[in-house]
Amino acid sequence: MAKTIEDAKTTYATLEADSHKEIENREAILPDVNKRFVEAEVWATKAEEEIDDLATMNANLVADRTWMQNFGVIYVTALSFVANTILDAPENTDAVAEVVGHAREVRYKAGYTECLTHVSAESPKKFTDERCALREVYTKAALKAAPDAYDGLVIPTLAQIKECLGVDDFL
Repeated sequence: MAKTIEDAKTTYATLEADSHKEIENREAILPDVNKRFVEAEVWATKAEEEIDDLATMNANLVADRTWMQNFGVIYVTALSFVANTILDAPENTDAVAEVVGHAREVRYKAGYTECLTHVSAESPKKFTDERCALREVYTKAALKAAPDAYDGLVIPTLAQIKECLGVDDFL
């Protein structure tokens, strides 16, 4: 019986020593586990915040899309169509072409005259504007008259647009 008690004490001592080693090992691992746990909590909190942010952003995008469908893109497209209709009206394009044409004539005549001045100053022979296509054409007066004609321009499309703008929903 003494031997059994001795074996039991030895086994108990061995188990106690093993238990102390196991506890020490677990205590050594515990700071690393706690650190990982805190990192996981921080990551989970960030993930929740990002999910909330994404949900808010999605709600804003849905609201913006709805607004654009109801008010934005359709009306901008309609207004650009109206603007293009005005700008592309034959009366408007003809008047703009006339203003541009008179401006070119003024620049051409002024450049031709300036060139004649420089050439005549350096040459013994005096050159005149006899060969100029715009000789005796009053280009400056024509250029001054063209914008006035443009300002008084009547575009039939504008009357139709004014009629549409008086309606609540002109689309």
